[in-house]
Amino acid sequence: MADKVFHGALGIIKVNGIVVGKARNVRCSENFTRQEVLGLGTIIPSEKPVTRWSGSLSCSFMSISFKKDGLPGAIKRIFTNIASQVLSGESSFEDQIVLDDSGITMDIYKKVEDYIDPNTGNIRPKAEKYVSVRNLLIESQSFDMSEGNIVSHDQSFSYLTPIVLLD
Repeated sequence: MADKVFHGALGIIKVNGIVVGKARNVRCSENFTRQEVLGLGTIIPSEKPVTRWSGSLSCSFMSISFKKDGLPGAIKRIFTNIASQVLSGESSFEDQIVLDDSGITMDIYKKVEDYIDPNTGNIRPKAEKYVSVRNLLIESQSFDMSEGNIVSHDQSFSYLTPIVLLD
């Protein structure tokens, strides 16, 4: 049934069309700043319009390999040069991170029942898009290794495009 509660086991994450596995959590937040409008001779606001919007997303993964963990393409680290190579025309970590202004897109899907095969009684699933978060720009990346726990690899992003439900 499509109307059941959405929980972690039903979630599928894709980044730029690539399925991402071993995710522990994804947390997405949009904030709206409102400013009070007052007038001369009153302390009572007459309205409170939105003056700023911001979006952030964080995710955590069970680590397998630092090279393979996290959202694909969020931060590129395989370069022969760390510092800018703009004068020589070569690629570098610094140039990549400074010049990336479009980021990545994360699509989250929910597994739902498509139909039940009348011959076998098996459920045929399909993926239904839950939300798309576009223009994710990396802001932090970390990992946590502690005794008795699975190593986690965490990433935080801000994003430029508010989430809208397009038909």
